[in-house]
Amino acid sequence: MDLATANRLQQLRKMNGYSQDVLAEKLGISRQAISKWERAESSPDTDNLIALAEIYGMTLDELLNTSLDKVTIKRGNKGKKDIKGKLKSLLSRANDFGIYPKTALNLLKFPFALIVVILYIALSMIFNIWHPLWLIFLTIPVYYRYAIACKANNKKVFNLLLPIPEVIVTIYLCLGFGLGAWGIAALLFLIIPLYYWFVVFFTKQ
Repeated sequence: MDLATANRLQQLRKMNGYSQDVLAEKLGISRQAISKWERAESSPDTDNLIALAEIYGMTLDELLNTSLDKVTIKRGNKGKKDIKGKLKSLLSRANDFGIYPKTALNLLKFPFALIVVILYIALSMIFNIWHPLWLIFLTIPVYYRYAIACKANNKKVFNLLLPIPEVIVTIYLCLGFGLGAWGIAALLFLIIPLYYWFVVFFTKQ
């Protein structure tokens, strides 16, 4: 990538109010990759260029046209472009990013782990069921894996981040301790590879 294009990518990012970390999260890549683009050490591939154009609300030609000023882009006038970029930045920060940003934010703020600990100690002391009540601790990784999945930037990543293995293990242990069905319940583990295979090949990004 030439230096002029690298400078334009940096200008567009700053004009739209994104830090390198935030833009990297929206693209699903590392911050170092963004930094290398802006230092002209590497070039974004076609998919990332298309994604950048969508994020900035412009065409690929506008994105890569280094003769355009960073503010006077063809679409709309200068004032509208500046306001739109600032509003988009503020809304993105407020929503914490992701396809379900409000859900992710609310889940991460809720003290779920603390409630599980209190519930476990209280119920165990009252009913003397320390075992197998400890299984409720397995809901903690399920809960937070789902919260993190809500921060994914597309449906495929969201589905890949869902806590399917944790849920399967929890169900397996409950069936094993509760019904003694260790053997037949082991078939549940076949769901894990089948699920990921289906997501990878049949879920659109």
